[in-house]
Amino acid sequence: MKYMGSKRVMLRNGLGQLLRTESSGANRIVDLFCGAASVSWFAATDLGKLVAAFDLQKYAAALAAAVVRRTESLDQQTLIDEWLRPAKSKRRTWNGWREARRLDKKPGNTATWRKRAQELCESDARPKSSLIWSRYGGHYFSPTQALSFDVMLKAMPDDGQLRDVCLAATIISASHCAAAPGHTAQPFKATRSAGAYLREAWLRDPFVYAEMALKELCPQHAAYAGTAEVADANDAAKSLEAGDVVFLDPPYSGVHYSRFYHVLETIARGWSGPVSGVGRYPPPEERPNSAYSRRDSSGRAMEELLETLSERECRVVLTFPKDECSNGLSGSGLEKIAKKYFKVAKKSVKTRFSTLGGNVANRAARIVSDELMLVLRPR
Repeated sequence: MKYMGSKRVMLRNGLGQLLRTESSGANRIVDLFCGAASVSWFAATDLGKLVAAFDLQKYAAALAAAVVRRTESLDQQTLIDEWLRPAKSKRRTWNGWREARRLDKKPGNTATWRKRAQELCESDARPKSSLIWSRYGGHYFSPTQALSFDVMLKAMPDDGQLRDVCLAATIISASHCAAAPGHTAQPFKATRSAGAYLREAWLRDPFVYAEMALKELCPQHAAYAGTAEVADANDAAKSLEAGDVVFLDPPYSGVHYSRFYHVLETIARGWSGPVSGVGRYPPPEERPNSAYSRRDSSGRAMEELLETLSERECRVVLTFPKDECSNGLSGSGLEKIAKKYFKVAKKSVKTRFSTLGGNVANRAARIVSDELMLVLRPR
């Protein structure tokens, strides 16, 4: 996944071996903030463990589901033949396609292209199912890209496991094609400095990236059919069992993650209310909100979670940047909380993590940080 997290790197930098050691003899690994699902996939495939993945956002659960709910590999070519090729063929028959293609062939300068793209997506030339076209066409995606994602969603197979993989491939493709700096909080503008990035992003083919995603996803499968659900971590923790090994990588931003991933969330859910503003945000009531992304509640939420996991007699592997983050949490602070409820062992590694929308002028988009890896064992 483009722009997301540092867990894939950390899995090669000590986290993978730590999870392997701590989960020896465990029946299940629980990923309570699964995000891009790197740890869930690793636990289900490399460790061969039963996995339960949870996240507050639908797109994250969808990414996890594509691997952890399936126990057999899939043939990539079959999904290309039965999903992507028919979708690409149907795309030519949808309203707006000819106008979108004509615009791509003679886009003019970037500002003109963007203006005409927005006018087209706001006109009466609407596709049959205009979810992405009407919300994000001319903003995060060119009209041809937006229509491509709409037709991909419409053409998905009915079979549950095949649909899981196709939905995850669509989400991954969208993350690579979105014309946005860093996370998808706001689209590039057609300015002298950002226009080149917008143009380059709009020229990416969603079908190419979806096919690349299928190549990665299809061979991967779990040893045991697990689960992937949308749930609040603190609520999910109440259902866990003694002997579960729980992986925690809680939010570190003081801004709700739903702001940065609303485009992917719309694709995963398949619906959205009206959108507004430069970022094309859905109404506040449609955005998942987490106590972990508010300075006034993050510490309390973390303590409640660790207390619950202690009561459930779970073993925990927790990762977090050592220094204080914008939501008020820090690795050293979490270590102090954890010592109230667990026996704690720690390890520190250097990693690079996203600042969620940083830029070179104000702050780096990704910075090097000491990341704590804490092992919490029941007393």
